[in-house]
Amino acid sequence: ADYDVIVIDSPPSLGLSMDAGLYYGRRRPNEKPGRSGVLVPVQSEDSSADAYQMLVEQIDDLEEDLHLEIDRLGIVVNLFDSRRGYIATSSLEEWHNLEDQNVIAVVDDLKEQRETVRLKKPLLSYVPESKQANVMRLIVAGAGK
Repeated sequence: ADYDVIVIDSPPSLGLSMDAGLYYGRRRPNEKPGRSGVLVPVQSEDSSADAYQMLVEQIDDLEEDLHLEIDRLGIVVNLFDSRRGYIATSSLEEWHNLEDQNVIAVVDDLKEQRETVRLKKPLLSYVPESKQANVMRLIVAGAGK
């Protein structure tokens, strides 16, 4: 009741912890579509596309098994670097071309994000005015609409 938006970014998992997160992100009775749901971080690479498809199947199964509605709020392409060449750029294009999802943000692969992981500090505390921090704020603002 104290939060409008909660963003949990954790290591990839398609097990029980993901089921629990998806369950709590479900649409509640009398809730408008898009107020709760799943925002999926991906990378511009083939393995991320494969994992995304497995996640979609897990969401579909959970919705069917538990009679839930889980709204897909969009995709965030993380750690994007066009200098990685064709794989990165063509994968980004494929994310943009998905028919059932929108890319709501592309987060560039900049050193600040890796530094925060190494220092075990939140990005918004370590470099609050960085390009990545500003994109994160836009993501949360968009998720709260």
